[in-house]
Amino acid sequence: MARIFNRGELKSALLSVIATLGEGHGYAIMQELQRRVGGQWRASPGAIYPALVALESAGVVRSEEREGMRVYQLTPEGEEMLERHDAAPAWRELALRAEARRARITLGRLLDRFELALPRGTGLSAEQAELVDAALTRARNEITAILDQGAEHG
Repeated sequence: MARIFNRGELKSALLSVIATLGEGHGYAIMQELQRRVGGQWRASPGAIYPALVALESAGVVRSEEREGMRVYQLTPEGEEMLERHDAAPAWRELALRAEARRARITLGRLLDRFELALPRGTGLSAEQAELVDAALTRARNEITAILDQGAEHG
């Protein structure tokens, strides 16, 4: 799978985004990063938060707890770093990488997206459960047929 960020680019991108926002909590930073890279790519908290912690450890970002959220902003050292180096990545190139990655979408990713869109904790009546089971069975059969067609042409 094509990577979106090369070594060091994520941290540079985060610095650039935080500088633009002035300050922001992790979710706002991820949204802006996603917007800049392209809407098809989704920032992963498992990558973003460790990078923010590393930037904080390096002294270029500081954070504070506000209303139950950790808010990040550049330190003077971070601002200086942005001035000395063009720390902003080439957003167009990142967007192209994200698009190339999107082209390699898998059935598992589509199923994950589908599952995430479903309501959680919803109790079902017996009739609803039967109807949902029948709909899922139809969907499984249709997906299997689509994949079988692809195997015939591939």
